[in-house]
Amino acid sequence: MDLVSIIIPVFQVELYLDKCIESVVNQSYRNIEIILIDDGSPDCCSVMCDAWAEKDNRIKVIHKQNGGLSDARNVGLQSAQGNYVAFIDSDDWIDLRFIEILYKAIVETEAEISACDIRKVYEESEERITSIDAIKVQLSTPREAIQDILYDRRFRTVVWNKLYKREILINERFETGRYHEDEFFSFRIFDKAKQLAYVDIPLYNYRQRNGSIMTSFSLQHLDMLDAYLKRIELLEKKYSDLASKDKLNFCIACVNLYCGILMRNKDEKQKAKERIYSCRKQIRFSKEELSTYSWKDKLYIIFSRKEWIEPVCRIRILRMNKADE
Repeated sequence: MDLVSIIIPVFQVELYLDKCIESVVNQSYRNIEIILIDDGSPDCCSVMCDAWAEKDNRIKVIHKQNGGLSDARNVGLQSAQGNYVAFIDSDDWIDLRFIEILYKAIVETEAEISACDIRKVYEESEERITSIDAIKVQLSTPREAIQDILYDRRFRTVVWNKLYKREILINERFETGRYHEDEFFSFRIFDKAKQLAYVDIPLYNYRQRNGSIMTSFSLQHLDMLDAYLKRIELLEKKYSDLASKDKLNFCIACVNLYCGILMRNKDEKQKAKERIYSCRKQIRFSKEELSTYSWKDKLYIIFSRKEWIEPVCRIRILRMNKADE
C-alpha cells in the first residue's frame, strides 16, 4: 500500500484536538504518517501532540514558532514522505474510511486529486454516523472542478476534503501571511490536474465554532479579493467562459466585505476602503459582457463601484438592524 501523509496544523484547539487525531489514527487505511505541526500554540496542544506521538509511532510532531496556517502546512509538506497528501484542520474530524475511499477513487480512476462531500457540524448538533453503501465516483476536468469553486459545490476551494497525489504538489506552497489561503491555492492545483475524482459522501466533518478564523471578521479577510484577482487572471487566459461568473462573485464579495468593515474604527475602515477600491478598479466589464448578466447581477456590479458601495452598504445595515428589532 502507498504511504499517505496527513498534515494537521495545530493552534489553540485543545478542546477539539483529541477528537481530530483519534479520527485519523483509527483510519481503516493503515499505511499513513500523521504530521502534527504545533504552530506555537499557547494552550495545552503542544503537550497533547507529544502524548499522541508516544501512543502511535506513525505520528510525527513538529514544534515551531507561530507562523500561521499556511506556514504550518508548508512545513508539513516539506516533511511529508508519502506518495499521497491530505490536509486536515485540527478542530475538525474525518470519517474512519476517509483515506481509504479517497485513495481508492484516485487509484481506480487515475485522477490526481480526489474529493468528498462535507458535513457542517454545529456546537449544539448531535453527531451523526455516515452510512456508506454503494460508492459512486464522478470524474471531472480541471475546468469543471474550477467551476465548482465558483459555485461553492462539490470540489469546493478548501483543501481539507481532498487527497492529492504528491507529484501534483511538487514546488507548490501556500501563500504565507494570508487569510483565505485555500482561495490562492486550489484553483492553481486543479488547473495542473488531468482529471479529478469526486465521491458524493460526507466523509469530512467541518466544525462551525465561534472565534475560528472563518467565523470572525478582520481586515485580513480582504485577502480574499487578491485571491479573486489572481484566479480571474487565470480564467481569462484559459477558461474565459468562467471569468464572467468569477468577476460577478468578486463584485459581490466587495459589497459584503465593505458592509463588514463599516463598524470598524476610523483608521481600519479607511485602510479597508482604500484596499477594496484599489482591487475593484482592476476589474473591467465590456458592454457585451454586461449584456449577459441579469438585472440583479448588474446591480451588484454597479453597487461595488466606489461611488455607490458605501451608501448601499449603509442602507443594507439599516434594514438588517430594523429586521432585528
